[in-house]
Amino acid sequence: MTIKEFLQWVIEHKDYAPLYSSLVATGAFLFSILSFIISNIVSKNRAKSDKIISDARYEEQRKQYEERLDEERRRRKEDKREAEEKLRLSEKPRFVFKNSKVVSNSHSENILLRMEFINKGRDTAYDIKPDVECTAKKLDMTEFLIQREESVQDPVVMVGETFVVVMSYNKDEKEFFRMTPTIKFEDASGRKYKQTFEIDISDRMGNGIIINYAKPELCEE
Repeated sequence: MTIKEFLQWVIEHKDYAPLYSSLVATGAFLFSILSFIISNIVSKNRAKSDKIISDARYEEQRKQYEERLDEERRRRKEDKREAEEKLRLSEKPRFVFKNSKVVSNSHSENILLRMEFINKGRDTAYDIKPDVECTAKKLDMTEFLIQREESVQDPVVMVGETFVVVMSYNKDEKEFFRMTPTIKFEDASGRKYKQTFEIDISDRMGNGIIINYAKPELCEE
């Protein structure tokens, strides 16, 4: 049916005009409701899709942010470690064996061995504590103990200064022997070190020869 024929049919049936108006109004109302429902569904789907995209972007940004934070923490930790290591090295004392000689009285049952060390490190050494005793080994591989006779008089040694350790052992042990004294000390920041020397006592006068490169070892807290 063409529009012209439809209009002619309406004119011929004008008694039904109110009904037609109602039907048109109802159709328009239903169409508007349907359009609203469809629009609402589309909007919800779009919002849901946008939320998924937004959440994905947020999660990606969050991961990137956490990765940057982790990298920053790692960098700061590394910088701190390097700074602490530079500070430690700048404050690190280091002792060098200088000489030794026998100083005991010939009438004594023990021989007193005077050992001198010098601080050739980068800073002052504090709270110097030589071991109370150490092991000595003779040429025939037999061992005997050498004991510290007294504490260090001044436990603080600046760079270039020396300190003395006096050790005691039985006067019968007059042969060549090797001893391994250990000295413990702290740096300016309170870090603890130990340094173990291997020293050969080569004659009855107590002259010593250092045979190892004694490096300060950082002690675990």
